[in-house]
Amino acid sequence: MHKFLPKLFLGLMLIIFGLSSTAQAMPEIFPLDQLKSGMNGKAYTVVDGSGKIESFDVHIVGLTDDGKGSRRMIMAESSGEVVRRTGGILQGMSGSPIYIDGKLVGALAATFKEMNPYMFLITPIEYMLEMWTLPDPKAQVNYIKIAREAELEENKEEEETSEIENESAEEPLEEPTEEEKSTEEPIEDEPIEDEPLEDELLDEMGAFYISGFNPDGARFLRQTLGLRNLQAAPASTVERGVKLDATLDPGSALGVAIIYGDFSMGATGTVTAVDGKRILAFGHSFTHGGNVNYFMTDASVIGSISGANSTGIKVAGIGKVIGRVNQDRDSGIAGILGTFPAVVPVNVTIKDVSLDKEETYSATIAYNESLVPKLSGAIAYTALSKMADTLAESTVDIDFNIKTDSIPSGEISRKNMFYNGSDVGQVAVLELMQALNLVCSNTKQESNIFGIDVNISFETERRTASIVSISPDKKKVKPGETVNLTVELQPYRKPTEKVIVPYTVPLTARQGNLSLEIHGGALVPVAQAMSNAAGIVTADSNKSYEDKIAEFLKAGKNNQLVVEIGSSPEVKSDKEIRREIAQAKKIQARLKKEGKTPQKVDNKVDTNYIIDNVMRTTLSVEKV
Repeated sequence: MHKFLPKLFLGLMLIIFGLSSTAQAMPEIFPLDQLKSGMNGKAYTVVDGSGKIESFDVHIVGLTDDGKGSRRMIMAESSGEVVRRTGGILQGMSGSPIYIDGKLVGALAATFKEMNPYMFLITPIEYMLEMWTLPDPKAQVNYIKIAREAELEENKEEEETSEIENESAEEPLEEPTEEEKSTEEPIEDEPIEDEPLEDELLDEMGAFYISGFNPDGARFLRQTLGLRNLQAAPASTVERGVKLDATLDPGSALGVAIIYGDFSMGATGTVTAVDGKRILAFGHSFTHGGNVNYFMTDASVIGSISGANSTGIKVAGIGKVIGRVNQDRDSGIAGILGTFPAVVPVNVTIKDVSLDKEETYSATIAYNESLVPKLSGAIAYTALSKMADTLAESTVDIDFNIKTDSIPSGEISRKNMFYNGSDVGQVAVLELMQALNLVCSNTKQESNIFGIDVNISFETERRTASIVSISPDKKKVKPGETVNLTVELQPYRKPTEKVIVPYTVPLTARQGNLSLEIHGGALVPVAQAMSNAAGIVTADSNKSYEDKIAEFLKAGKNNQLVVEIGSSPEVKSDKEIRREIAQAKKIQARLKKEGKTPQKVDNKVDTNYIIDNVMRTTLSVEKV
């Protein structure tokens, strides 16, 4: 980790001291209480690949009111050559600033589905400005998290010194002429109070765009996150990297992303207002996450597609990381140029054993405790499904390493083997997600995650086996003594194999029959299953964070043979139970006198197969 520190220091110095650039100043705002029906203004946005900010005319129709506790929106109608060319208001225009008399009214936020593509709603700028006053506790992050991302700065290519001037951004924000105004139908000067608008009539102009995810990966992501507005990106990431000296103008295209790299997930929209390094955009929420930690990127508009029967889209792709989005609210998103989110680098290497092929995928997740486990699982699953022709009837070996300061060792590593007849990938990534959920559920402090490395190998072969017999090398044993159990396995459609599993009899074993259960590491022992069925509540919720991590790391694996003490099949009388309790107390007293500490015996042996059943054997414990 130390090798990243010089690069991190460079990045922090540039962030702290800044780079020389022309800072935009916040324009004067047009107060909502002074807005009247019939007023006219201008909206500014980019609609094609030229990158030029163009304007279209806006006519204020009135104000909406969804009742007590809701915020008012401004209803407006668009006109002019630009919107005639695009066929109306497009998805991706959200955030486009609206001006009247050179004063900022608000941001284009929503349009009316399949009704009138030229009608839209405006989020008042007063509501958006509140985001700049909200607390930002997620800014207080450990910047070591961005150490690897800072490496991009050292390796990035030389920036183009010539930039295309945005002529439209220099244009004064002019009002329509008197002649143009005279063509408008007269509307009374009082605000119009409309009926509450039904959600199904509105399109908030926003969707999550993903790239790098194939259909199976997109399906997994949609199910895991519970998203319905997830769409394949109309344009892939145009240019990756970090840009520290970016500038934006109101009306510029803007991107926000949660995942960045070989896989990306985000959205594009329009900048509403700029005040120095502070940005307001979109006019509606992205994830409605409140105080957030997302990538802010520049964006390139490729072109526009008008919809025949629904809202069209502005085809755009996210570009270089230029800052951090820190607020995600009903009224829009807010962010800061030149500062960057804490991130979690994810690297997934997939190997096809049958074809001897290997591929590595890399992505960076903007750190968010509730999203990192889900997104990491989705990235690993997608990488596997992209590499494999099919995940049905496949066996997967997965080995992951999570670098974190949440435990003294600094990392959480786990290997396991999985088989599934329909989709082994969904099963294989569950432990990775479980481990990350544990890390992110630390109630004592926020845990830093410095990186996630996942190695997966797969083959289209069923590597499962059943236990067919168990033969102890001796039937009579004493506490502390080791017995070798010869376990005969029947692999799927292969000859039987034998595995020796040593088992050490616990020091606390009582005289009499000792029932043992041998099973695969992932199978629940019969004794535990009986307890669960009986409704016995475990004390998992009372375990410490450290104990939960240790328990996860020690848990049996699917390809292990595990020996555990099972429940006795005999029905015992109250007298026999009291006798056993008294015997146990005597054993504990003797061990204490001899200075011996009884410990849980861990008897596990790895195999080349996933063990799919449970079998019993019985030993006879003799008196010491």
